[in-house]
Amino acid sequence: MQAAELVIKVARDLNDYEEGHEHTRWKADALLGYLSDAMCAVVLLRPDAYSVTAPVLLTTGSTKQNLPPGGARFLSIVRNMGSGGQTPGLPVTPVSRDDLDAANQDWHIEGFSSVIDHFVYDDTVPTVFYVSPPPAAGVYVDVSYARIPPAISSMEAELPVNAIWAEPLREYMMYRAYSRNDASGEDMTKGERHLSRYYLVLGEEAKAKLVFSPNFQQEQGR
Repeated sequence: MQAAELVIKVARDLNDYEEGHEHTRWKADALLGYLSDAMCAVVLLRPDAYSVTAPVLLTTGSTKQNLPPGGARFLSIVRNMGSGGQTPGLPVTPVSRDDLDAANQDWHIEGFSSVIDHFVYDDTVPTVFYVSPPPAAGVYVDVSYARIPPAISSMEAELPVNAIWAEPLREYMMYRAYSRNDASGEDMTKGERHLSRYYLVLGEEAKAKLVFSPNFQQEQGR
């Protein structure tokens, strides 16, 4: 799906599009920026929207590991992948840090291994994960992780996310467009409605209800 498909659709929904003419109120560059923001917003709530499973070379001798550049959120480790990243091996299983600490207080400092047994993850630090035992040099594992979508700067650019996410992307773009004019109560209300629909189509009903709660409206009016 090209960026132009969504940008033109949003411009039409905003009554700001005429074939062959420049956008009047919301310029194409601004809508492309909203689209880039929308992709990041979708991945924030639904990491599966732009994720990958790929061999990752682990840092030698350290239980603490970081996602590759461009990684947004760790999801899982599937299996060992050998010293070259191409040889599927034993599975790597999740374990809680409390359980691992209780079973082996030396797990951060024990001998290096060419085979990883477990991984530990803390949701509050999305780009960091831990492995046990500490990896030897050249150890790869298959890591599943969400990526940060690249910014879109051209109408002809192909979107990196699947077309199945077009509706939440559109709703978020509409929210950003209407929210630009915070001096207009009507536009702000329209923006909030689109933000609510964005949450709803992503299965985030609780956040959608928050947008229309009296408490939320009171906070926005302050």
